[in-house]
Amino acid sequence: MYQVLDLEEIPENSPVSYMASYYEGLPKLQLKDSDQIPLPQWSDFNPLEVRKILPWTMVIQRDGASPSGHIIKLEGERIIEASGVNSMGQSLAEAFDPDMAEIKWREMEDVAQQRCTSFTLSPVPRSDRSFIDLYRGCFPFCDEQGDVCRLVIIIAPLNDIVR
Repeated sequence: MYQVLDLEEIPENSPVSYMASYYEGLPKLQLKDSDQIPLPQWSDFNPLEVRKILPWTMVIQRDGASPSGHIIKLEGERIIEASGVNSMGQSLAEAFDPDMAEIKWREMEDVAQQRCTSFTLSPVPRSDRSFIDLYRGCFPFCDEQGDVCRLVIIIAPLNDIVR
């Protein structure tokens, strides 16, 4: 069961909603002579300002337009607990079977190309953990040139809340 959501469908005390509030308050890089949607710069992201949700945080570095070009740089402990696997340092191609890596990459590529956040409800993408449903929020960040270079993904089981 994979479902695209509006932010309003996610509880306010979810780590995903917490990140959405933080993200909305970040300054956006507006490029001169460009009609690209402005995004927060990666250099403006301060993990200390979202320390309460770091256990649910994943950071993906975009080094290429493919599953092997998306590297998991950070994976919070609650994500590792839910999935049963630590994928930090791996590309999507290494962390998932080829079909799932392609699905995950396409979702991230859509966020990067559309330059907007996405919110979803889906099970853990591992057959032995698919009974756990997750809220996910994917937040794009750009470099100084305005290119999407990182994605911060908040992944939280439905009952997890920020205290």
